[in-house]
Amino acid sequence: MKVGILGLPSSGKTTLFNLLTSSRADTTPYSSGKGEVHLGAVQVPDERLDQLARVYGSKKITHAEISFVDLAGMPGAEARRADDLIPHLRDADALALVLRDFESETAPAPGGRVDPAADLDEIYSDLILSDLGVAERKLDHLEREKKGKDPTKIREYELITRVKEALESEKRLASLSFDEEEEKHLSGYGFLTLKGVIPLRNIGEGGSPDPSPQLAKKAAALGAPLLSINALLECEVRELPEEERPSFYETFGIEGKARTRFIRAAYEALDLITFFTAAPNEARAWAIPRGIPAARAAGKVHSDMERGFIRAEVIPYPTLVELGGERQAKEKGKMRLEGKEYIVADGDVLLIRFSP
Repeated sequence: MKVGILGLPSSGKTTLFNLLTSSRADTTPYSSGKGEVHLGAVQVPDERLDQLARVYGSKKITHAEISFVDLAGMPGAEARRADDLIPHLRDADALALVLRDFESETAPAPGGRVDPAADLDEIYSDLILSDLGVAERKLDHLEREKKGKDPTKIREYELITRVKEALESEKRLASLSFDEEEEKHLSGYGFLTLKGVIPLRNIGEGGSPDPSPQLAKKAAALGAPLLSINALLECEVRELPEEERPSFYETFGIEGKARTRFIRAAYEALDLITFFTAAPNEARAWAIPRGIPAARAAGKVHSDMERGFIRAEVIPYPTLVELGGERQAKEKGKMRLEGKEYIVADGDVLLIRFSP
């Protein structure tokens, strides 16, 4: 999973990036004078995977991973031009929208305004404009190509025309309905408003743990969980010994564990589940969208597995652990044989049979 971190200047984007990835990227605004990009990654902790590794005696444990891209050091509206955003975010699965909700003498809010609800509107308007630019440029090409009466080009022209009209009406593409073929086609464009979003309210010391009703309403309209995190304070607390952290969280009235809460919100925003593969050589977790059939889940492991899929041997995680292993599950008749259309459930342990 890849998450892009976006926000207006001085919103705390890079501080959040450092908190989530345990990095130490420079948070000085526009420090290099260039549009630098920060990259980092974090493993998704899952006790189930650790337990499976013990059951199988796995030599290697590979957790699911979230990679982050932080667009930092770009002044003003230049940071939000389509030409700047899309190359770095085209393959992102979700966008974390950082909304400033704190005062600071050392880092004043641009224009002296602290209004996270208005910032959310501004950011999303820029995302819509970015997508509109992509759609318009593509339609210019398709206008010429569809004259050849190619039905594929005609369908594509109609699809992108529909996209353009929605964006001109200030509708985000995620609010529209597309069939499976259309979704697959649109995924190649990297439309920003088609991605999952995680609105993140960056609060300061003494800030209210609850968002304003206006911000809560706007976040709910996006169908996304709204997080409130004091990124700067949690970064500072992270430098303390672990046993001292809870008392500081209590003193300052913050929940802490921002990384865990962010991961949970990302999975919720993208409606992801986890399945596992396990063997003596490796136990591994895989994040997939809910509702994915077994053959497509196999493709997550390797494309050859999807092409040559024969069947999946499935054991639910609780059953496997309770019985003590794969052999015992087979003996008790608890391993199921499922075909390519089987919908993978959260916690399934899969042994995929395929023809190379």
